[in-house]
Amino acid sequence: MEPRTTAAGLSQGTGADASLPRGILWMPDEAVGALALLRRPFCAASVLALALIFLTIGFLRFGWTPRLWCLTPLLIALSVIAVLDLRTKIIPDILTLPGIAYALVVAAFTESSPLPDAVLGAVTGGGTVLLVAMVSRGAVGGGDIKLAALLGAALGWNGVLAVLALSQVAAALIALALLISRRATSRDPLPVGAVISLAGAVMLLGAV
Repeated sequence: MEPRTTAAGLSQGTGADASLPRGILWMPDEAVGALALLRRPFCAASVLALALIFLTIGFLRFGWTPRLWCLTPLLIALSVIAVLDLRTKIIPDILTLPGIAYALVVAAFTESSPLPDAVLGAVTGGGTVLLVAMVSRGAVGGGDIKLAALLGAALGWNGVLAVLALSQVAAALIALALLISRRATSRDPLPVGAVISLAGAVMLLGAV
């Protein structure tokens, strides 16, 4: 299979970035290449700025409370996912799978969301996006499925369904704006994961 080049200029499937630590070289080349972008100043600054915005909003809403501390790892992960998906259309498992486990652990040891609700949310979120992926025949990837499962574990089944609905509306508006401005065509893929991440962060912060 011929390697393909992403919008970020990364050649996928041509080997891991040798500058990355050996501990993550077990991952697929695409994920390693996506994570390598975090070493670039613009991408790192974008992640930092987005995370600071989320955390500032969280502080204004919740103060220095256990709820904010529990949300902090999730908000940082969503910031990284949003930037990587915008640049590469790739959501590495190293971000989503630990995020699912973390959300379930938080649910097990806090009173904010019972563990059964978190499990049901993960199944609902992942299952819903899986169905969309099957119907769309590849328009939605595995990373999006795991991201939805992460948000389901953190928000519960009703929360993740609201996130998916909100992200679909936002994606449609973005696509319309790009088409009108002729910056994209109907065949160009949208960064679905980035939109879901941002909608998820909004819901986690209780902004809607």
